[in-house]
Amino acid sequence: MTRLEDFMITNPYQPTEEEQAAITKLEEKGLVAGDWDSTNNTISAFKDNMRMHMYYQQNKRCVYCRMRVSTATDFLHREHIVPKSPHPQWMFLPKNLCIACQKCNTYKSDKEVLTDQNTINYPNSSDGFKIIHPFFDKYSDHIELIGGIIYTGKTDKGTFTIATCNLSRVELAEERAEKRMEEENPDSVLYQLLSLLDDEDKKAIVQDRIEHIIRMYRQTFNNPR
Repeated sequence: MTRLEDFMITNPYQPTEEEQAAITKLEEKGLVAGDWDSTNNTISAFKDNMRMHMYYQQNKRCVYCRMRVSTATDFLHREHIVPKSPHPQWMFLPKNLCIACQKCNTYKSDKEVLTDQNTINYPNSSDGFKIIHPFFDKYSDHIELIGGIIYTGKTDKGTFTIATCNLSRVELAEERAEKRMEEENPDSVLYQLLSLLDDEDKKAIVQDRIEHIIRMYRQTFNNPR
């Protein structure tokens, strides 16, 4: 795992005075999940500013899979680490906000991530969360990338994060393997990837996809422009 992937966030987005005033106004009447979609221009500015701030704080990577995301081709999802539907009181809390790729955000959805779902105060330490929290947890303490490709839990928290965000999905293994092929022998990478997979159906899918990628590499190599 590279240094850029293994980040911890130390600088959450701090709302401007105008943004904080608009948030406080919503908080005073009692927050509900729908407030996140407020048409108030200042709230919209807060969400956009937070997203771009966190994009660079996270080294342009999804908080869960740690894959690179692009503002040119992807829609960066604003992620509530503790989901806003069951816990709307924290939807604007800076330490509960980050960015995630569309896939991880969709799989995670509104799943409960608090150790104590009835807690009144937002936890201020790693122990309060079942999922890897980017402000409190070092990613590599909980998840290992076997061969730089396969996500494996080193702790219960790592295993929970992998299951919750479906980090075992074929697309992730395929993309990580393709990145390795840029610097290594494609056939060796394919062999190693298949040896790491336990699921026979996944092996068949991955082999078909990676062999197609290998054919593209060979075609490019044999027919350079």
